[in-house]
Amino acid sequence: MKRKSVDDTKAVTLTTTIFGASDGLVASIALILATMTHGQRVVVAAVVGLLIAEGLDMAASQFLSDPERNLRQAMLMGAVTSVTIIAPAVPWTFSSGGAAAAFSCLIALVFAGLISRARPGGWSTWLQTYGVLIGVGAIAAIAGRLT
Repeated sequence: MKRKSVDDTKAVTLTTTIFGASDGLVASIALILATMTHGQRVVVAAVVGLLIAEGLDMAASQFLSDPERNLRQAMLMGAVTSVTIIAPAVPWTFSSGGAAAAFSCLIALVFAGLISRARPGGWSTWLQTYGVLIGVGAIAAIAGRLT
């Protein structure tokens, strides 16, 4: 059996980090934008539910999908996903409405920049990362207005 090199381990860790961060960020900002018209309590409750479901699910899914059952990678996936779920929601613990939504979007855009920077590739990775975040966020905001 061939041993993994340090470079292989770093690549897997980077991929896990990017995937978890992107997934948590897009899910969180979509949920915030979809529920923001329903008030601060609804947004906070929804994000707590997302944190429990998504943070634990991503860790468990990483563990179950990895043939080596790497617990470290699974914990990393869960932790990174959880951080990017919580970060955009922080303004909602202090404020509500347009101000909280604007700060949530700003936080999400900063995290998207960090994710884009970590992804290998050129400008297309930036466009893809921001495109997914803004596209899904816009669809969620429209859906939230319709409910």
